[in-house]
Amino acid sequence: MANHEKPVINGIQVDLGSLRAIRHKCRPGICKDRHSCCTKYAPHVSHAELERIVGCFPAIAHYAGGIEGGSGYKNVFEEWGDATYRIDANDDELCVFAYALSSGEKLCALHSAALDLKIPPAELKPKACSLWPLTLSDGALPELSVDKRWHRFPCNTISEDTLHLDAGVINIIASVFGLSFLENLI
Repeated sequence: MANHEKPVINGIQVDLGSLRAIRHKCRPGICKDRHSCCTKYAPHVSHAELERIVGCFPAIAHYAGGIEGGSGYKNVFEEWGDATYRIDANDDELCVFAYALSSGEKLCALHSAALDLKIPPAELKPKACSLWPLTLSDGALPELSVDKRWHRFPCNTISEDTLHLDAGVINIIASVFGLSFLENLI
């Protein structure tokens, strides 16, 4: 792919080709009998993200009761080298912050708690979760691209319009990186 298809914005290289190749629409109702992004996906969490999440445990526990234990809360984070952590999963490989409505829809307790607290979900959820199905690589020049497993999840499809970004992808980029980043990209 030509370099003009990978512009650098605010120190992040953007793989426009891969971003234009997908459509994304989060629809919790289609996840009830299938894998969701909360299944078999162990996001890495920075220390700052962990502290933000732990600080909101009372609101989160309203949705994810499994984080409560004894007279407090369980440690649901696993150390994962270089000051990062991973969020634990239950026996079904479902994130401990995932919960299901009586209709079977799978939702995120972090997202729901953020809405209750009147803060943008991207400010509480780990960046890896807020970006899904996009991904940001590590390194001197991080690259914004699409997770290699995007096609395994029913909320993602191949885009027919490879000249423009899908509205779902636009919303993800705007919520995680801000409107200025998005305007520079478009």
